[in-house]
Amino acid sequence: MSDPQRPGPPWPPEQYNRSGETEWIPRVQSGRRPDEPFRFQEEPAPAKTNPALTWALRAAGLIAVAVVSGLVFFYVQGGGETTTTPPTQSSKPRPTGVYEFVAHPDVTQPRVDSDCAQHAYGKTQELLAQPGQCRRVTQALYTADIKGKQALVAVSVVRMGDKDKATGLVQLVNANETGNIKDLLREGVVKAPPLRSLSNGYASQLTGDTVVIIEADYAPAKGKAVGTKADKDLLDKVCEDALRLGPEIDPDSGG
Repeated sequence: MSDPQRPGPPWPPEQYNRSGETEWIPRVQSGRRPDEPFRFQEEPAPAKTNPALTWALRAAGLIAVAVVSGLVFFYVQGGGETTTTPPTQSSKPRPTGVYEFVAHPDVTQPRVDSDCAQHAYGKTQELLAQPGQCRRVTQALYTADIKGKQALVAVSVVRMGDKDKATGLVQLVNANETGNIKDLLREGVVKAPPLRSLSNGYASQLTGDTVVIIEADYAPAKGKAVGTKADKDLLDKVCEDALRLGPEIDPDSGG
């Protein structure tokens, strides 16, 4: 068997070293030689990290999430601002009673004031002028048809400092010659000459720290007063029925 053919120059051997000609050099193959053993290339070592820095970044991330969540909750709940809105007539169905009361066209919304004393007279005014006695007074005026006559019904809700102060107020206004809360005719808000105030019918109610006071009289007809002392018993019953209007003009007053 002949030797395997080996690569050589493309010309005969006797022409290898001819003068003036370039010597042929066998090609060297690039890369690993076939007889060279395979070597695995080692992976570079991972960069060292700082455990303390990693935990610090995680903690900062958690704090940021908590802050953002807190701000979202804060604004959803109203931004933390507290506003005081005067009580208005309740939208809840009015409790049923004997008479139908309609807000007077000149006073369609209750009037609210924290200066209680200026809306009272007599000894009642002196009491309410004392510091810490009264928080606010709410006043409204209604009309009602009573056997073909129009009655004017004043509703006053007085929020006192506490239950004991409210008890003292209701005892005072229920007595004679001690003054009371002004109705809106006496205040001059509504005109119904010759009537200057409402005093023929009366009722009051104590609920916790709140006193509801009702006064009524018949509206004048053709400029003349139509109510008499004989109407007092009936108008008192009208006032008792109107006590249910207290929680309507001041929802916090109970019922």
